[in-house]
Amino acid sequence: MGRGKEAVESVILGTGLSALAGATTGATVAVLKNAPVKQFATATGLNCGVFGATFFLVRETFLTYQQSKNPQFGLKDSQTRDIDELISSAMAGATTGGLLSAAYRGPKGAAPGAVMFGLICTGLQVAYTGANKWRQNRILESGDGKPVTRESILRHIHMPTWFPIHQISEEEYNDLLDTKLQTLEAEVAALEKQLKEMEKK
Repeated sequence: MGRGKEAVESVILGTGLSALAGATTGATVAVLKNAPVKQFATATGLNCGVFGATFFLVRETFLTYQQSKNPQFGLKDSQTRDIDELISSAMAGATTGGLLSAAYRGPKGAAPGAVMFGLICTGLQVAYTGANKWRQNRILESGDGKPVTRESILRHIHMPTWFPIHQISEEEYNDLLDTKLQTLEAEVAALEKQLKEMEKK
């Protein structure tokens, strides 16, 4: 399958799923608010469809451009590097968020929209890439006949160092458990001491 046809199918599929998700969300909100379901579902579906179409069109444009440089890195035409997907999703999110925010809220909404949607799309792409790597490792382990390890999917999600939440190692986790256990033991000992003193009185 050529890259052009694959990109078109990706845009159509992404747009359809975005519109479907938006319509479902709109209908759910309408039911909860006792509002007109058809009106809410149609409006939300259209808005999400427009966002999805713009996002996936921009993303596929970036990916096609980046894949045109594959020969420089010794990659096949069909291969896509993780960093390329991340950059494409981030740029597509920022571009789409900026354009639609400017259209709905005016020029002042362009910058905040670009930043917010750029960060959201970056985070979602990081999570998707991590989940995909985790799934591939599970498939390889099961195919080799080796026992499948109970490995957390979070180990494959690499967040930036400045992100407030970070993954801890198994050793750090055990240290935290030991500290918590010691604290609980000290609290239990203090309570037992207080009970003995109360019994003496």
